[in-house]
Amino acid sequence: MAKITKTSELREYLCSAINMVGNGTMDAEKARNIVKIAGQINESLYAEVKVARTKIELGKAADEFGELSLIA
Repeated sequence: MAKITKTSELREYLCSAINMVGNGTMDAEKARNIVKIAGQINESLYAEVKVARTKIELGKAADEFGELSLIA
C-alpha cells in the first residue's frame, strides 16, 4: 500500500475498503479498525483547523498546517 499523505488519498483508501468489504475480500473487523483510525485522523485535522482559526481570530499567526506544537 502506498503512503497516505493527503486527505483525498485517505478518502480513496476508505472507499476502497468499503468496496473490499462489500465484495468479501476484507473482513468486517479489519474494516472497523480502519474506520476507527481514520476517525481519529479526521478529529486531529479538525482540531488543528479550529486552533488555526482561533489564532487568526485573535490576531495571531497560525501555524503551518501539520506544524502545530503539541507541547504547551
